[in-house]
Amino acid sequence: MHPLFQSIQLKEELQAKVETFCHQWENGQAMCIRTSGSTGKPKEITFTKEQFITSAQKTIAFFELKPDTKALLCLSPDTIGGKMMLIRALVGNYSLLITNPSLDPFEHVEEQIDFVALVPAQLAHIFQNPASLSKLKKVKHILIGGAEIPEELCEQLRTHELSTYQSYGMTETISHVALRKIGQENDYHALPGIHFTSENDCLTIHYPEIQSTPIQTTDVVEIQDEHTFRWKGRADFAINSGGKKIHPEELEKRLSPFIAGRFILSSIPHPVWGEALVLLSEEPITLQKSALLSSFSNAEIPKFAQTVPMIMTENGKIQRKLTLEQAKAHAWISL
Repeated sequence: MHPLFQSIQLKEELQAKVETFCHQWENGQAMCIRTSGSTGKPKEITFTKEQFITSAQKTIAFFELKPDTKALLCLSPDTIGGKMMLIRALVGNYSLLITNPSLDPFEHVEEQIDFVALVPAQLAHIFQNPASLSKLKKVKHILIGGAEIPEELCEQLRTHELSTYQSYGMTETISHVALRKIGQENDYHALPGIHFTSENDCLTIHYPEIQSTPIQTTDVVEIQDEHTFRWKGRADFAINSGGKKIHPEELEKRLSPFIAGRFILSSIPHPVWGEALVLLSEEPITLQKSALLSSFSNAEIPKFAQTVPMIMTENGKIQRKLTLEQAKAHAWISL
């Protein structure tokens, strides 16, 4: 284990992974990163040590991480989020506390933490544990990634006035290329050396330090300027219902005050609507359509629903297509 790293009851398997990473890093080896597979078949991408350092330096500069910083790694070192926490500590020459990935990463942490990266599922669990929430409130910088943050969690973050940033990035960019301050604005701002354009309303990332050619995404955005955008959803998830184009991720945020628990929106073929909007929820369906009529168009109100468990990736993203396929095996409830 590197002198900057300190472990808390770390499982042997994870200890071995960290030590393997340290060996690769010290020997300057290129490393493969596996994509999450949330939108397609997982693949591996190889990056050089220099590219990892470039990405790490941008985050270190943004959050002003100093040698006296103490960070917490509570993500798997196999994921890009976990690997970058290791790399940032080495590049920034600060201490990193490593614990087993769990829904309550602060359970065994007693030290004061300055910087932590979490996924939304961990954040939701921490809010249910007063002792862990008390520890989280003392953290200077909280970075949230891996999946969209439900509006309910955003509201809790605003209520507790936590210094929290949501990241935008992907495996192809090594880590995040833009950040937004939760509770203050909805726009993402580029890190230095990165700028954005759009093609067919989808974001194009220009990051010459990492990729020699622009990276075309399927993320539908509103470009404010070349360094700022507002995320609306993924083009491949877009729904055309009754001639109205719906981005389910955007509509989910608006519907969240009316629906209990975790849910997603999707669609099924329909003879009248073309695509009928459907609600997939982990909690029993209690949605009252009459309560939505004043705030939503008819096309934006789900036509059918089903209670079904969400199928998740390792880093907490809902696998929408697989979850929908699971739901199709059962009868739909008309709303």
